[in-house]
Amino acid sequence: MVAGQWQFRKPKEQSREEYNDFLAEKVYPILETWKQRIIAEDLLQPQIAYGYFPCLSEGNSLHIYDPRGGDQPIEGSEAIATFTFPRQKSLRRLCISDFFLPTPDPRYPAPPFDVFPMQAVTVGEVATEFARKLFEADQYTDYLYFHGLAVQVAEALAEWTHARIRRELGFGDQDPDNIRDILAQRYQGSRYGFGYPACPNIQDQYKQLKLLGADRIGLHMDESEQLYPEQSTTAIVVYHPAAKYFSA
Repeated sequence: MVAGQWQFRKPKEQSREEYNDFLAEKVYPILETWKQRIIAEDLLQPQIAYGYFPCLSEGNSLHIYDPRGGDQPIEGSEAIATFTFPRQKSLRRLCISDFFLPTPDPRYPAPPFDVFPMQAVTVGEVATEFARKLFEADQYTDYLYFHGLAVQVAEALAEWTHARIRRELGFGDQDPDNIRDILAQRYQGSRYGFGYPACPNIQDQYKQLKLLGADRIGLHMDESEQLYPEQSTTAIVVYHPAAKYFSA
């Protein structure tokens, strides 16, 4: 994957064997050099914040409750946050809120809350600052290598955190045992990021970061709605077996 970040993509006219030889001779040695440098100079500082929040859906909205209240709804309890998602105008008319238990009908006994996992990961401010220094020093090749590797590590950290959540929710035994199937999302559930088609309201990320207490890992969103440090990602995790990626 890092070969793609570094723009070392396989030309159409090149055979797979020739491309693999090229990777082994040129790309992997560069990767190994950067791995050793990152360890020696402590240039990546991976950190995660994740949590499980009681929730109930209502139409296109998902109400989030205080996790300190337990898993049983308390009469008169109020949501501490609400996320409202768009619904597809055609096809299956999906909406993220569909994948969670609905607010109970007052005529029937209240069911327990559903669970809304969220996560945030970063490789640290040190990575952003080092990439900036490389760029300002006109070391563009080194900047490309380091920035691309930092982005891939952040993405790998996000996938690792998602896999941990699946294990803790009891679905880990269903995970594939090879990277190809993992990349093809052959596991239960999905993680969605604010700003993407199924949940496009990027401002919801402010609420998400606050709920997660992401400041404890030095992660925040600035006034221009950009995550800082740059090499960071956030996601909401939907564990329903029918939850796959879609555009709303």
